[in-house]
Amino acid sequence: MNKKYSTFESFEFYGEFFADPNNQKVKFPGKVNYSTQNGLQLNYNISCPDVSDRCERIFGILDSGQKCTLVTSFDFSTGTHRLGSIHIRNGIHGFYYFLIGDYVFEEDEFEYCHFTFNGMQEFFHPQGRMSNLKFSPQPIQEIRGDDWRINVEHNAKFQYAGLNAANFLHSDNEEVLKELNDLFAEFHIKHPKEYLNIRNELKFHFNYKKEHQQTPSDFISDTIKISSLFSILLNKPVFPDELVLYKNNGKSIHVVNSLCLQSRTVELSKSEISHLLLPINFNKIDLPTALTKWFEVYEYFKVIAVSHQHETNFRTLHTAYSDIILYGTNLEAINSELGGDSSVKYTKPIEYYGSEQLISILDEIFSPYPNKHGLGGNISNLRNELAHVGRPKPMMGKLSIEDYMDIGQVFKLVVVSHLFQKLEIPMSLIHEYQERYLPYRDENS
Repeated sequence: MNKKYSTFESFEFYGEFFADPNNQKVKFPGKVNYSTQNGLQLNYNISCPDVSDRCERIFGILDSGQKCTLVTSFDFSTGTHRLGSIHIRNGIHGFYYFLIGDYVFEEDEFEYCHFTFNGMQEFFHPQGRMSNLKFSPQPIQEIRGDDWRINVEHNAKFQYAGLNAANFLHSDNEEVLKELNDLFAEFHIKHPKEYLNIRNELKFHFNYKKEHQQTPSDFISDTIKISSLFSILLNKPVFPDELVLYKNNGKSIHVVNSLCLQSRTVELSKSEISHLLLPINFNKIDLPTALTKWFEVYEYFKVIAVSHQHETNFRTLHTAYSDIILYGTNLEAINSELGGDSSVKYTKPIEYYGSEQLISILDEIFSPYPNKHGLGGNISNLRNELAHVGRPKPMMGKLSIEDYMDIGQVFKLVVVSHLFQKLEIPMSLIHEYQERYLPYRDENS
């Protein structure tokens, strides 16, 4: 299967669909549409009375000639009904995921999967320097957990070089080109059965395998979990992009998951990043340790993972309030882990993890409002004013929406820093990450 189906592209297929692959006479025409924002949708038109209203998956043959499987709880009774000489059911029905390449039943399991994620290239190696990277047919890194294994692998495309170096190499010096051509001619005389190929593409992908075979839904869940870590490391929305499942006989199917992302999230996910400017990249951390620890703590940090994956970089006053309450609650939990008492439930995590620049931003925001309990007292008062209806709100009336946004961002970075320590990322890198993503405050404002 050379065709790739990216999460961040749009496509459509026409086909014939049926609930039972063994009875394809009971079928209906339809069209599958996919876009990152609208997700997967089946546009159907059912005139056959034998097609059931409800089923858990639908099978089909696409206009490309491929078999496919659509998975969700389908209910065709909710669409439009036209009653005449023929009862017609039509409409648009969303579904969870799309399996292209075969009929796949609920109990079917797969051996392993290949997947990429947006931003993966720059995390591992600068795109502009790929020509300096040697292709490796073997995994460049193997990461193992108790019941899983991830190999980081190269995926390369090659093209036959031919016999004339001037066809693919250029120099203004004709003597240089002649010398190269002579070398190639000499090579082919010595090795007449050997063919040289030019690498015209090199990418990275993950080869992910569990100890036991898994269903497609399990693989989708795991790949989202893995990509969520990279969403935090790269500080941008990251999702599995191209996902292919493999059986032990080598047969493969493509998987398209229905994400339904906001347009701002899509724009952020597609935004360019630089390997050299990333505070955390492949060369700076122990990736096997980070991924192993991530699987152990994922459920505890699931909310922070989702917030990164679905980031929009747009805040209303309501969402700014919510960030402070959510991450403020996280700070209290972190303080408890650090052994702090209630009097330092906000300041201990901030002082423990925060760089000088991070702490100075909070001091700058709250310095106009002296409090006998210092920074912790101001944060506690603000959090209580936000969370409790009917309480006097002297602090809330003094802060601007920019202040609320900056406080929420700083709190979020402290929570992420706590996560990074659990992933055994050095504090120097944690501070570098903080200072890269701290809110900018104009000293003259």
